[in-house]
Amino acid sequence: MKLFVVLGLGQFGRSLATTLHAGGGDVLAIDRDERRVDDVKDSVGQAVCMDGTDIHALRAVQAPKAQTAVVALGEEDLEASILACVALSELGVGNIIVRAANELQGRILSRVGATKVIYPEKQMGEHVARNVLNAGVEDQFILSTGQTVAEIRPRHDVVGKRLKDLDLRARYRVNVVSVKRMRARVDDRGEAIREPFLVEFPGADDIIEHDDVLIVVGNQAQIERLARKD
Repeated sequence: MKLFVVLGLGQFGRSLATTLHAGGGDVLAIDRDERRVDDVKDSVGQAVCMDGTDIHALRAVQAPKAQTAVVALGEEDLEASILACVALSELGVGNIIVRAANELQGRILSRVGATKVIYPEKQMGEHVARNVLNAGVEDQFILSTGQTVAEIRPRHDVVGKRLKDLDLRARYRVNVVSVKRMRARVDDRGEAIREPFLVEFPGADDIIEHDDVLIVVGNQAQIERLARKD
């Protein structure tokens, strides 16, 4: 199991640590705030209240064994992020991801050991903007390969057709990997209800329904072409 170290348990750091743990990672979460440590201790492998910039303390909790460390300290605390990067680099952690507020901070952090810099506020703004601009796109994110995974509402002209007849891979260079669909059933009280379910790896003969949400992988521009235009 891969070990991940997360320094800083604010909203961003806590979300990151718990998601990594839920995904099967062994997570060591660190913060100087005891309350934050208590809040996350049941959702990660280990949570420690300590100074994440202290190289001796990091060595004591086995941080050098981590494949990846994420420095998620407050964006206003640049000095602490720098010290944490230096400490992790000296301990031999090969992959050090650091949160930054702007590109200037990013350049500074790269020079002191960060192997990757992320800008959460900027990236979230771009993410929301893409979804607002493309009404047919429910949600989307970009993979490290450059491809986009998106949830889209299909255009009206593809509703009622089989996937093999649409030939989306040839026409749009996208693959449909699953479909969110509504189905009717009778509950315990004998009342008819509609509930969502997931069609994983839909077949060539599956027909696109009006209320479907397609989960697709491909080029972002092509995905936007495929999305429903109201």
